[in-house]
Amino acid sequence: MLRNVRNSYSIYFFLLFLFTVIFVRAQEDTSKEDDSTPYQFNATQKGGLFLNDSESEVIYDPTTGQYIFMEKIGDYYIKRPIYMTAKEYAAYRLQRDMISYYKEKTSAIDGKKKGSKDAKKNLLPTYYINNKFFTTIFGSNEINVNAQGNVMVKFGFLYQKSENPQISEKQRTSRTFDFDQQISASINAMVGTRLKVDINYDTKSTFDFQNLIKLEFNPPGIPNLDNIKYGEDSILQKLEIGNVSMPLQSSLIKGAQNLLGVKTKLKFGATEITLVGAKQQSQTRSVAAEGGATIHEFELKASDYDKDKHFFLAQRFRKDYDRALNRFPLINSSVNITRVEVWITNRTNVTENVRNIIAIADIGERDATKIVNTSVSGFTGQDPSNEANSLGNLLTINGDIRQLQTISSAFNSFGLSNFNQGSDYSVLENAKKLKLNTDFTLHPQLGYISLNATLAESEVLAVAYEYTENGQVYTVGELSDNGIIAPANLVLKLLRPEIISTELNDGLGVRANPVWDLMMKNVYDLRSFQMNPDGFRLEILYEDSTTGVALNTLQNAQTTNINNTSLLSLLQVDRLDSANNAGDGGDGFFDYVEGITVNSQKGLIFFPTIEPFGEFLDGIEESGLLTDAADEKYIFREMYGLTQSDVQNNHQSKDKYLLKGYYKSKGQNGIPLGASNVPRGSVVVTTGGRSLVEGSDYIVDYAMGSVQIINPSLISSKAPIQVSVETNNAFSTQNRTFYGIDVQHKFSEKFSLGATFLKLNEKPFTQKAQFGAEPVNNSIAGINLTYTTGVPKLTKWVNYLPNIDTDAPSNFSIRAEAAYLMPNSPKGIELNGEAASYLDDFEGSQTPLTIDTPSQWKFASTPTGDPDLDLLDTNTIGQPDNFKYGNRR
Repeated sequence: MLRNVRNSYSIYFFLLFLFTVIFVRAQEDTSKEDDSTPYQFNATQKGGLFLNDSESEVIYDPTTGQYIFMEKIGDYYIKRPIYMTAKEYAAYRLQRDMISYYKEKTSAIDGKKKGSKDAKKNLLPTYYINNKFFTTIFGSNEINVNAQGNVMVKFGFLYQKSENPQISEKQRTSRTFDFDQQISASINAMVGTRLKVDINYDTKSTFDFQNLIKLEFNPPGIPNLDNIKYGEDSILQKLEIGNVSMPLQSSLIKGAQNLLGVKTKLKFGATEITLVGAKQQSQTRSVAAEGGATIHEFELKASDYDKDKHFFLAQRFRKDYDRALNRFPLINSSVNITRVEVWITNRTNVTENVRNIIAIADIGERDATKIVNTSVSGFTGQDPSNEANSLGNLLTINGDIRQLQTISSAFNSFGLSNFNQGSDYSVLENAKKLKLNTDFTLHPQLGYISLNATLAESEVLAVAYEYTENGQVYTVGELSDNGIIAPANLVLKLLRPEIISTELNDGLGVRANPVWDLMMKNVYDLRSFQMNPDGFRLEILYEDSTTGVALNTLQNAQTTNINNTSLLSLLQVDRLDSANNAGDGGDGFFDYVEGITVNSQKGLIFFPTIEPFGEFLDGIEESGLLTDAADEKYIFREMYGLTQSDVQNNHQSKDKYLLKGYYKSKGQNGIPLGASNVPRGSVVVTTGGRSLVEGSDYIVDYAMGSVQIINPSLISSKAPIQVSVETNNAFSTQNRTFYGIDVQHKFSEKFSLGATFLKLNEKPFTQKAQFGAEPVNNSIAGINLTYTTGVPKLTKWVNYLPNIDTDAPSNFSIRAEAAYLMPNSPKGIELNGEAASYLDDFEGSQTPLTIDTPSQWKFASTPTGDPDLDLLDTNTIGQPDNFKYGNRR
C-alpha cells in the first residue's frame, strides 16, 4: 500500500516538474523594447559580401500594420526590405529571444561568460498569466519558478524463457515492461505576490514524511519601500496548506511541528486567532536534565531481577554472602579468587579457545544438603575444592571421563550410574571460553561472576577457578592449562544446565534444586551506563493493596518496630552516612558503594542479601525480621523458588515491591534526545517555566539529536532543565488527527490574554488495542496572561546600595497559566461500552489437530479387563488396514 501511494505521488510530481519546464513559452518574460530599436546581426552568412558595420532596423507601419526589416550601412539602406505581419513578428521575436536566453544560460553553466554566477540564477524564466481574475487573486500575473534536482526515467522490456519441461509451452516464456523512475528535485515558486509554493521530493527517501509540500497564501499587501507589509486591516492574515506547524507560547500546553493539513491566521482588531486542522506525523517526548546531564527515571518490580547473567561459583559463596556484607563497605571474607575460566555453549561457531567439556553440578561441593545427586558421597576436605566429595576421583588424566563416548562408563565405575545428562551433568563439544573483563567480570572476594550478555535458552554455563584461603591454594574444576591436553575433555563446575528446573524429586523428597540457587536474584539492571553517585536516587516502595498507594514503609505490618522503618533501612541498603561511614539508621538515602551495592559502569544494583524480599524478611519460619504471622503477605518466597516468568504470571499478589528512582548520565555530546535528524524548531528547552534561547543558552545538534547547554550559569546552578522534542513517528499504524485553536487578545503593549484548545484523536488500527499502546482521544484547554511594565524607581532604589551604579532599566513582568486535560479513548476500542486493551489475544497460540494428518494419530493401548477386545498384534503396527480389535476390523 505504501509503495502504491508513493508511486502515485512520484508520477504527479514528475508531471508537475515537467510542466514547470515546458510552461507556455509564449508568456515568458520578453523585454518590450521599441520597434525601431536597431539590432546588431551576427556576421555569419553564407555567400555574398558582408560588412561588420551593417545593422538592421525594424520599423512599424501603422497604415499596413506590418513590421519592416531594413538593413543599412551608415545612412544607406541596402538589400530588399522584409515585411512581417504582427503575428509573424511575435513568433519571430519569441524564437529569437528563446535562442538568446538559452545561449546565455548555457554559457553561464559552462562558465564561459562573465557574470556567470548571476546568470545561473533563475534558469527558468518569469511566466505571465494574461488574466485579470488571476491578478486579483494572487496580486500579480507573474509566476517565478526555481526548480533544482534531477529526474531519471528508465524504460525497458524483459523477456524470459525457461526450458523447464514440467511447465506448459506457453508458460515457458514471459514478456513484461520494466519501468523505473528516480526523482530528486525541489521547486520553490512564487505565484504573484501572495502564494508561495515549496516542494521537496525524493523517491529514495525512506519515509513519506520526508517529502515536504507547503503552500503559503498571504492576503493583499500594501507596498512599503522595498518590501511588502501585509494589510493589518485584513481578517485573513495567512493561509498555509501542506506541512504546517502550530507553536504555542504556553509552557503547559505543547504545540506541534510536524503536521500535514491546513493552518490559517485570522485577525479581528486586537484579537489574533490561529486555527489548525491536520494529521500529526510525530510524537513528543521530554527529557529531564540537570547541570547539563540527563536525568533518567526507572521503575522496577521486585521480580524484574537481572536473570541468567549473575552466578555464584559455589554454594559456599552463596551461603556466606549475607555474612560477608553484614558490615559493608568492609567485606568479611578470607577468600580471594585468583584465576577463573568460564565456558558456555558455542552458538557462534568460533574456532579459537574451544574445548570439549563435561560440567558436573556437584563437583567441589561439601554440603550434603546442597547436592543434586544423592549418589555423591565422601564429604570431606576444603569447601569448595575438587577433594570436597567423591567426584574428585573422576579427575584422572587418562580416565574414561576424557572421552565423549566413555563418559557413562566413567560414572558407572565410581558407582554413579544414576547420573543423568541435562540435570546432573552436561556435555559440550567445542565449548567457547569467555574472556575476563571483556565477556564477564569477577568479584574475587564474594565469589560470583557477572556476564555481559544474557544466556539464551538451553545454553550451558560452566566454570573452573582457583582461589586462596589462609595461605592455601584450592581448585574447583580443571583449568585449561593444567595438563589436560585437547581433545581430552575438561571437567568443570556446572552453574547452569541446558534443562532448567527449580525443584528436585529424588530420594530426599521434593526439594529446591541447588543449581537453581546459584543464579543470583538480588541484582537489578537499570539499563544505564556510566552512572555516578551525584544525582542518583533510589527508593524501595511497597504498594499496599488496601490503600493502593506505594509507600516506603510496611505501614500495616504487625511486627514490632517495623511499620515505622523505611524499606531502605529495613533491607540493609541504608546503613551509611553521606561519607559512607557506618551510622545509626543511615542518612535516608541508598548506600551507593561501588563494587558492593552498585556497578556504575553497567548500571547494576546489588542487594547485600541473597533473598532481600524473601528469606531475609522471613522471621516466621526462619530468623528474618517479620515474626508476626499476620505479616506473611509481605514475604515473597515464591520469587526465589520459581522461575521469573512463573512468578510474574501466577504470583502477582505478592509482587508489590517497587524500586523507583532516577540517575544522571552525561554524554560527551550533551543531552541526548533519543532521536536523530530532528526537525528544526521542534526542540524546546525550559527551566523553571522559563524558555531558554537557542544560541545563547543552548545549541542543538539536529543531525545527531543532542542539546548542549552553553550558559555557564545554568551549568553551575544545576537547575533542572526540561527538553521536549518532537520526532517523526515513522512506524506508527495509528492515524492521528490534530485540531487546535489559539486565541490571543492584546489589550495593550503591556497586557495580553490568551486561550488555547487542542484535540488529538488516534484512530486505532485494530479493535484489539495492545496494553501500553492504547490510542487516545484527548483534549486540553488552557488560558494564559502576560503583564510587563517598566519600574524606573527600582533602578533608583538599587543605586542606593553601596558600590552599585547602574542605568539599566528595571522591568516587572508576570506570567500565569492554567491548563486542564480531558482524557478519553476512541470508540473503536470499546468493549461493552468501555475502553479495553488486550494483554494478549492468544492468536496463533493453538495447535490444531486435523483428521487428515496421519502423522498426528497414534495407536493407543488396549483397555484391560475387556474380554471382547483382543490385544493389538504388534506385527501390524504401522499397518492400519491389517490390525484388528477383537472381531472388528
